[in-house]
Amino acid sequence: MARLGLAVAFAASAGLGINGSVRGDVPPPGTMNSPIRIWVDQIGYRAAAPKMAVVASDKALPDGLKIELHSEKDNAVVWKLADHPAALLKVGGGNKDRDSGDYIDQVEFGEFAAPGRYYFVLAEAAGPASVRSYKFNIAANPYHEAGLAAWKALYYARADGDKLEKYGGLWNHGPAFLGPHQATEAQVYKWKTGNRWPDQVGTEIVDPKTYDVHGGWWDAGDFNKYTSNTVTSQNQFLMAYEMAAGGPKDRELNIPESGHGVPDVLDQIRVATEFLIRDHDGTGAAFGRVHQESGSPPETVKAVVQLTMPNSATTMARAAGLAYAAVVWRESTLDDAFAKTCLDESMRSWNLLKTKPHPWPVDPKNPNQILSQGEMGGDDKDYAVWRATAAACYFRLTSQKEYDQIVHDAVAKGVGDVAEPYKWVYMRSKGADPDLVAKIKKAVADSATGILGQQSAKGYRLVVDGFWWGSNAHVGSKGGTLVLAALLTDDAAKKKAYLEGAEEYVHYLNGRNPRGECYFSNMKSFGAEHSAVVMFHGWVGNATSKYSQKYIGEGPGKIGPFPGYIIGGPNGSMKKLIEDEDLDWRKAPWEFTEPDIGYQSQVMRLMSGFIW
Repeated sequence: MARLGLAVAFAASAGLGINGSVRGDVPPPGTMNSPIRIWVDQIGYRAAAPKMAVVASDKALPDGLKIELHSEKDNAVVWKLADHPAALLKVGGGNKDRDSGDYIDQVEFGEFAAPGRYYFVLAEAAGPASVRSYKFNIAANPYHEAGLAAWKALYYARADGDKLEKYGGLWNHGPAFLGPHQATEAQVYKWKTGNRWPDQVGTEIVDPKTYDVHGGWWDAGDFNKYTSNTVTSQNQFLMAYEMAAGGPKDRELNIPESGHGVPDVLDQIRVATEFLIRDHDGTGAAFGRVHQESGSPPETVKAVVQLTMPNSATTMARAAGLAYAAVVWRESTLDDAFAKTCLDESMRSWNLLKTKPHPWPVDPKNPNQILSQGEMGGDDKDYAVWRATAAACYFRLTSQKEYDQIVHDAVAKGVGDVAEPYKWVYMRSKGADPDLVAKIKKAVADSATGILGQQSAKGYRLVVDGFWWGSNAHVGSKGGTLVLAALLTDDAAKKKAYLEGAEEYVHYLNGRNPRGECYFSNMKSFGAEHSAVVMFHGWVGNATSKYSQKYIGEGPGKIGPFPGYIIGGPNGSMKKLIEDEDLDWRKAPWEFTEPDIGYQSQVMRLMSGFIW
């Protein structure tokens, strides 16, 4: 597969895969309905890394399973479980796995390292008929192209404007949200009490001015843009970019900015940063929400774009997002003028909050809270994280003591999780308190070590706190902590263990899970035979639009959604995922198959350790 000048490659290969012809003597792949199924990472395994496949069943697995590894090239048997009996481990002593409800055998085949494309076969003696696993690659780095597709997905999530075929391939549309009173001429409306979340902000204009708030990313399946989630996601993406340690390059993603001398990944993130620069009322006070109606194709939406009133929480978020962008751009030396703009605009919001302290506008029923206007996030915990993030960035840029103290106070109060971007920024700052840095690093290491200590007892090697709406973001967060721990240790053995532990989370997302599904959208062109092809999305997963039907599902006349976007994932249990093509609202499809920039950003922190 060519490097991600891939919009063209996407178009050429959509629905075709890279598997070549399928010979008649190859058994069909197992599904969730198969008595016994073999689940693998459908993108692949690193040649030099441990490799494990899961054999799962609803009933206790028999002894003596006949499992063989075949080469796709000629279907020859290249590895047999019979020759490696110690490779099979009955999880839980043969008892049911508590997380998944499956009976599980794990097959370790790490010593097999020959590059190629393979599949496992469970021979007839083990059940009513032979079945195979989905196919997978073994390579020095099998995640590179698929990982770039995940970064390319942010191009398809860009709000406003067009997406040309030369960049988007089959997933293109005309200019959207640039008409009268849309993204370049938006106005502030009074939030209508009793509104549901999808509703328009209201009907009463409270500010006669118009504001240019074009750009950024659609938040999720809907076309809204929330300052809070934009900032949180941008900062996670910036952290992922930095964690990749020079891996990202220019001309990797085939986006409009490719060839400008800046890594394409950073250009992708800059789209959000430029939106944040515009996202304020002229004083630095950031709007809470940019409401845009959904439609497919997007250019058919003619409804006005509405803003909610600025508030103190999103203003602090804006300060945090632009401060982190200032750090990355200044230290990259790729665009000093842009770095200065980011810092100036960040300080504008920060200084406003000094003269006009949080919270505002206040909720009449609770003057200690901001007035809810249908935004996302913005509670006291969020505010504290954003304040600490801005302070950590200002300290990195200026070494001023007042900002150092804010970070100390935040860590002492337990603000955020162990892998927050503000801690990452602070640890790497000149003049940082070595005792505080050691404390932060220890917390990361302790968390990572705790995860490793539990993985061996898990059927799918996945240690999480549960499965709820957006569970794949939690998977990314846990795995990302392991990648961070690997970066922070100088101990080679620990580094290796942390990365191998993180890779178990990659395997889960790529298909080694109880559903046997790669949870990134439409990854057939990257080797995944069974990936997410139903995505709740206003453009490529809109059940009310005849135009959108070609993007929903697979089969004759279908091309599926654009590749690389992580869906929310199982919700309620490790297996519960409703992905019916009718996207029936009564089944709440947004709780299962909707993507979200926040999900993607957490997962890309995890993937930062494996793409380059």
